[in-house]
Amino acid sequence: MGKPDGDHPGQLVPSFFVDSVETERAFYIEKLGFSHRMGMVGRDGRLDFCIVTRGASMIMFSRPQERVEGTAEAYPTARPLELYVRIDDVDAYHADVRSRGVTVEKPLTDQWWGDRNFAVRDPYGYRIWFNQTVLAFEEVRPPEGVTIV
Repeated sequence: MGKPDGDHPGQLVPSFFVDSVETERAFYIEKLGFSHRMGMVGRDGRLDFCIVTRGASMIMFSRPQERVEGTAEAYPTARPLELYVRIDDVDAYHADVRSRGVTVEKPLTDQWWGDRNFAVRDPYGYRIWFNQTVLAFEEVRPPEGVTIV
């Protein structure tokens, strides 16, 4: 059995192909307060790969080495994947993100399932939800017509 990786954030780590790793890295660090964990510079002097982290969350960005559809910035349609990032104090984080000039796409809201969350979009069109659990599961009251199984 291998040594536990105690400083490795996240259990499931998304990896996105984007045409400009620099653009994504800058947005996540400057606008969303993530930290740079590691990057790799390609032969042309541009980033080929980058990892950013925030708390236990980790995201990887790669510049494709071969043609991959959907890697352009400002993608014209909604992406089929959204990220859900847990935050210790979502109200304070929401204020911080707004103070950095980020447009909040979905407002800070208490959800019936017990989370308080809001969402933004990154430069490549991915929606990122930031959430904090505010109700215990036993306190959750689904709306009429919704059955929890």
